[in-house]
Amino acid sequence: MKRFSALIIYCILFAGPFKLAVAEDVIPYPRQLIKTEMLAEWKFTADPAGWTAAHDCTINTDGHALRIQSAGNDPYLFGPPINIQAPVIARVMMKSSVGGDGQIFWATTDSPNFNEPHSQRFHIVGDNQIHIYTVMLDAEGTIRQLRLDPAEAPGDISVETVQLVRKALHPLEIQSIRANGLAVSVRLKNYSQQPIAFTMDGRPFSIDANAVADYSETISTGVPFHTHELVIQPADAVSDHGAGKQPLTPLPALRRRISIFNPDAKINWAVLQSGGLAFRAARDGSGARIELDGKLVGIQSPLFSDNQNAAPPEILLTLERDKFIWHGKGAKLTVTLQGDEITETVQCSRPCEGPVLRAFGPLDQGLFPGLEYLERGEHSSSTLDIETDDHIRFAPNPEKVTMPLMAFVTDRATMAMTWSNMTLRPSFATPNFLDGCEGHRASLRGTNFVCTVLVRKPAPMEDAILWAEQQHALPPLPASPRSRQDELDLCLKTLSGPPLKTADGWGHCAETNWARQPYADQASTVYRLSGQIPSLPRLVPGGTHIANDAIFFLTGRAAEWLQYRSAQMQGIIAQQKPDGSFRYEGELRRGHFEDTASGYCAAYAFQLLDHAWLTGDTASLQAGLKCLDYMKHFRDPRGAQTWECPLHTPDILASAYLVHAYVRGYQLTGNTNYLDRARAWAITGVPFVYQWGNQPTMAYATIAVFGATHWRAPNWMGLPVQWCGYVYADALTMLSPLDHTLAWNRIASGILATAEQMQYDSGPYAGCEPDSFQLPRQIRNGPAINPCSLVSLRLDLEGKVASLAVASGEGHRVTAPFPVTISEGHARITAPGGAAYQIIEDGVKIIDIKSKGDDSIPLTP
Repeated sequence: MKRFSALIIYCILFAGPFKLAVAEDVIPYPRQLIKTEMLAEWKFTADPAGWTAAHDCTINTDGHALRIQSAGNDPYLFGPPINIQAPVIARVMMKSSVGGDGQIFWATTDSPNFNEPHSQRFHIVGDNQIHIYTVMLDAEGTIRQLRLDPAEAPGDISVETVQLVRKALHPLEIQSIRANGLAVSVRLKNYSQQPIAFTMDGRPFSIDANAVADYSETISTGVPFHTHELVIQPADAVSDHGAGKQPLTPLPALRRRISIFNPDAKINWAVLQSGGLAFRAARDGSGARIELDGKLVGIQSPLFSDNQNAAPPEILLTLERDKFIWHGKGAKLTVTLQGDEITETVQCSRPCEGPVLRAFGPLDQGLFPGLEYLERGEHSSSTLDIETDDHIRFAPNPEKVTMPLMAFVTDRATMAMTWSNMTLRPSFATPNFLDGCEGHRASLRGTNFVCTVLVRKPAPMEDAILWAEQQHALPPLPASPRSRQDELDLCLKTLSGPPLKTADGWGHCAETNWARQPYADQASTVYRLSGQIPSLPRLVPGGTHIANDAIFFLTGRAAEWLQYRSAQMQGIIAQQKPDGSFRYEGELRRGHFEDTASGYCAAYAFQLLDHAWLTGDTASLQAGLKCLDYMKHFRDPRGAQTWECPLHTPDILASAYLVHAYVRGYQLTGNTNYLDRARAWAITGVPFVYQWGNQPTMAYATIAVFGATHWRAPNWMGLPVQWCGYVYADALTMLSPLDHTLAWNRIASGILATAEQMQYDSGPYAGCEPDSFQLPRQIRNGPAINPCSLVSLRLDLEGKVASLAVASGEGHRVTAPFPVTISEGHARITAPGGAAYQIIEDGVKIIDIKSKGDDSIPLTP
């Protein structure tokens, strides 16, 4: 039945720069655990067990745990001397009042000093609850001492135990399985320092020490869909750890299921047809061909399966005029076609998987909302955006999936899957690294479910996102925790005193390590909330995530604003390349396929075009439009947060900046191509927004990036950062009057309502917005951000002026801090009676006004 070709064994030579030229293999399953060995354990029931406070902290014991009082931003402790062969795993059981990054350093015989390369970070949950943090110490040689950094801010930490353990792992690892038709290749790695004899599907082989081996075989089958179980049974082997390299006997077998598709098999197909879409199914329920206009674009194989069988046993097919029904033991599958959709209903009394969709052709784009946003030729579960074990995300916790969609665009078709029951566990792998069969794999796991598969000619990913949105209504708007007036009163109170405001001004965040400045954004917000102008000796631009420059026009500083913004734009233009782009050269470029990204360019473009919108400045306009035209080739939102996240990482701020920039481009030129691009970029932001929720504050919560800070921690997938969401929402309010493709203002309103739910509702940070929010535990993570952007977004949604208003017409452009229109040679402004303010005419002339309520100001003829 099977035929093996020659065994090829080679050493791994590609290291350093050569890694960039080698396709990264995704190894979906961790090496098999054989046993766990405890090497050291410190309990703190009587004393500190040899641990000593070294910096920014004091310690004591309470008979149960080691109590650490952090007094600064860099507390750390030294552990007692040890003598343990690396590598090992540290397990720290502790609770903390402050979140952020922890870190464990190690000193070795060859490297006795603590330094950053010899350390590993981990993310700490600041909820005063016990957590176990498992940290891999990828050291070499003999570890002589540890250093624990339990926080990065003042607070209380309680450590119950610190353990060092070693996990004995199977020396053999299946690194990849690939099937191309009936030809199957298997890659095996031996981590042992000794050769290992084994059988593969009953035939004897051996593999050298520290070697990688490729095997190939041909499966003989006359059916189109076949499942084969690969069995690798080692003989006795040796451990790489422990005195005398004591044998591990017997080693368990490695098993993996392989899916085979034989495209040349001839059977009596059962066929459903809808226009150019054909569904050719095997009558035994093992699979189906999916054809578009007579060409094979993908398969479903199996249609559904339980844990033991590719298709449930005793399956029978019932053919009806417009649908197929398969009946099996405790299972039923119904398939219908309508238009370009395949709808499948699975009823199964035991857990099953199905349908397993496999899209064929080279990947052009891929999407798994909340987790993956893939460009041409990329693959899922890569380490480009996160390098910890969390990069393996082909079958995530469903609560990390923001909307029910998995989609692939190839050179053959756009294929996507959507479903309604969000408790189902989706699986997404491109290219398929799970079970060998070629193509890009998506499936659902559960008991009873309905899913719909889209099959269309190749189109941009936005097409699949819109299709999924049309299948499911937006969730109801979350209930605001306060009335409108109570919300605004809370924000004003937050801005009126400690801890956010001091004599020096406001902090961007409330914590003491954030500098206090007389920020213009905060001062403008205080005026919008109270009608009172804060007394400030000077203004510092910025302060919030949604800019608000109104205060410059309310305090006689419009000339200062013009000068500052002009200088800022000159600095941006000086960075622009001749092709209109902006290029990034920092450390976070590593792994990205180019030195720029959509979000990185758009962060500059929207500032240039905002300046042109507010002042009519031709240099900013030309530079901004040049950048818009350069950005035409971008397709995925990424790279807007290079202060901490890789340039490659998919990013909702990129969507926000791109919408903002292209709307301004359309408003300034009337070019409808720019409006089309604004619409497309708005759609790209939708997969970052939770379209469902099984707990408070989940619906309309926003994931900032599909990756991690500095590739390591925090991992932001499943961890909403609502301030990034409300910047996107603010951009949607700009688009909403111009485009009705989706209910943009509804999405923005949902994001705002969820942000208000996330606000600190009591305590010293009441009214502030947490930097991130833990959904499962409903815990707020600092720092605590000022609430000004929430006020701006609310006013924008209400159609009111939050920052500056612009009117253009009759050859003039007028910028004002209140609503303004132009008619009959006059600027007409509606302002509070008695208010003193300034307007700018045509980006140059500043006019001082003492308001009469409705002001009519003659413009220069």
